Amino acid sequence: MRKQQEPLIQDAYSAIEAKEHLLAHAPVGLGKSDALLSPAISYALEHNKTVFFLTPKISQHRIAMEVVQGLAAKYELENLRAVDLIGRKHACIDPVLSDMDAEGFYQSCERKRKNEQCPYFRNAKGYNRLDESRAIRLFKKVEDSYGCGMHHEDLVAMGRDSEACPYEWLTRLASGSNVIIADYFHMMLPYIRDILLAKIRKKPSESILIVDEAHNLAKRVRDQLSVSTNSFLLSKMDKELRALGLKSNITSKFNRWAKYNLSNSREKLVMKEMFFEALSNEQYSPQELVDYLESCGEAFIGTTGKKSFALRFARFLAAWIDSDDSVPCVRILRRRGENFFLSKKALDPSSATSRMNDVHSAILTSGTLLPMEMHRDVLGLDASRTKMKQYPSPFGHSSKLNIILEGFTTRYSRREPSEYKRIAHMLDLLIAQSPGGSALFFPSYKVMGAIVPFMASDSLHMQRERMAPSEVSCLLSDFRRGGTLCCVQGGSLSEGLDYCKGEIKTAVIVGIALEEMSLEVEALIDHYDDKFGRGWDYGYLYPGVIKAVQSAGRAIRKDEDRAAIIYMDERFKWKNYRSLLPKEERFTVTAEPMQYLSEFWKG
Repeated sequence: MRKQQEPLIQDAYSAIEAKEHLLAHAPVGLGKSDALLSPAISYALEHNKTVFFLTPKISQHRIAMEVVQGLAAKYELENLRAVDLIGRKHACIDPVLSDMDAEGFYQSCERKRKNEQCPYFRNAKGYNRLDESRAIRLFKKVEDSYGCGMHHEDLVAMGRDSEACPYEWLTRLASGSNVIIADYFHMMLPYIRDILLAKIRKKPSESILIVDEAHNLAKRVRDQLSVSTNSFLLSKMDKELRALGLKSNITSKFNRWAKYNLSNSREKLVMKEMFFEALSNEQYSPQELVDYLESCGEAFIGTTGKKSFALRFARFLAAWIDSDDSVPCVRILRRRGENFFLSKKALDPSSATSRMNDVHSAILTSGTLLPMEMHRDVLGLDASRTKMKQYPSPFGHSSKLNIILEGFTTRYSRREPSEYKRIAHMLDLLIAQSPGGSALFFPSYKVMGAIVPFMASDSLHMQRERMAPSEVSCLLSDFRRGGTLCCVQGGSLSEGLDYCKGEIKTAVIVGIALEEMSLEVEALIDHYDDKFGRGWDYGYLYPGVIKAVQSAGRAIRKDEDRAAIIYMDERFKWKNYRSLLPKEERFTVTAEPMQYLSEFWKG
């Protein structure tokens, strides 16, 4: 046990024992997964509870499974079993279905199972008593070789070899497991959580939640509760319907309506009923149109085996007409290039996340969970049973140099070529001073694209929007061979990714990733102002600074690492920004960083 882990372990066990919630701000390198799973599993085994370990990404499941496997081996816990639960689509081994988008997959999968046409479901669960008997015998073989836990990729490979649905195995294993490693949406989205818990026969009141990287939770849930469509997707749908021999002119109606309503504006708030004007059709009501498009989408998938845009738009329209007042939202029409976008944006995640109050105990942890009051309030946790604790970094001050660089900023009022050139020149100097790899974390792709062309440094490895996982892997491999990584704050390369081989010697936080002021951001600020009196902080300022701190945490991942962290925006020295930076760390404020960097690297 590391010295810094002991108080976290004690606080976690105390919270679980008292049926309380714990918000734990625990910096990188402390060993949070070990320190939280250990007491949770101890209590769960003794009191017949189930531990749910929730992560924002499937790629983070392996770490939790390795902790469980290590505990089981070290303490010979024969009654401990964990399952690495993933969604049905991610577990699918059907070569046709697994290649579909989400809407098409779930519709087609359900139809194949209902029509008894899926051989993999037959082998895993069965359509009749004979099938069920065979499926039970096959599952018994899986259980015999399963041990205390297995990564989902290994179980999927077993399912492929046996031609049996891995998802059915996973849910069957989950019903008999006391640790379930899953994604946020499994326990946070009501329409998924309730079905899952019923299927695996688990009760919220008998469950202990551990939420990893919890600073992401509110936004992830808001995004999941939001929907959008655009004229490009609608044109694809029209083409699809015509391929079925049906008439459709929804795109032209939508574009005319959007152009009329926006006029010369870039975006505009709209009412739910206003969109019905664009779809005005005497033949169908909005709900009838949803049903009609769903049937068309199913027919298209059944005929071609391809994904259906009609089905996707039906899902959007069903959410658009939904009148659930428990989820405050804002409806926005927006113009981007030649396309028009229509969105229904959820403003408050608490209608979903407040259900954490139903569980035995919830522990939320992150290295950037400050201010903790914001996360407690926004997520709707019961304040009377929520404890908030902050834990020190396990790394000494000598391993890190923190500099707030004066004289530079990415404020919107200063975004012009002359400022970009100055920033680019300073970045070149910082890279040249670094004894190893550098990482530059920009506030957006737009700002990165404006600054990087002015830089003279060699071997710049740039993150692009919507990169495939294989492309990200290649980018990281290139960076690890040398050079400078250029990426965005809040992106996949700045959160939840370990640079555990000391690849980053100098990390530069180029500006603050504050959202560009828009109708959605204004609505979010107004909502949190009405609810908490903290709209500017909760809806705008805090999320941007949290992204900066998350990016800064990529550089030092273990005891022997040393790194220089440059906060390259003079706003970081302002009181309302500085208060959100780690309080236990020392910061040097200067416009001339080279002398400090030279002395640090000599030391």
